[in-house]
Amino acid sequence: MMGFGLLMMLLVLGLPVVSIAAILIGVLALLGRRSRPIFSPPTSTGLAKQDAQYCSACGQDLQADWTHFPNCETPTG
Repeated sequence: MMGFGLLMMLLVLGLPVVSIAAILIGVLALLGRRSRPIFSPPTSTGLAKQDAQYCSACGQDLQADWTHFPNCETPTG
C-alpha cells in the first residue's frame, strides 16, 4: 500500500511540475532563437545586400564607379 501511495503522490504532484518546467524551457528556447540575427543569403548579383559595400564572391571592397568587380567579374547590382 505504501508504494502505491508514493507512486500516486509523485504522479499527481510531479507530473504538473515537470510539464510546467518543460513548457518554460521551450518558451525560453523560442525567445532565444528569435533574438539571433537571421542569415540572408547572397543575391544573384553576388552582393549580400543591395547596400553592401563588398562582394560576397571575392570579398573585394566596392568602388562607386564600378559596374563589375574586377577580381571575379560579378555585377555590382
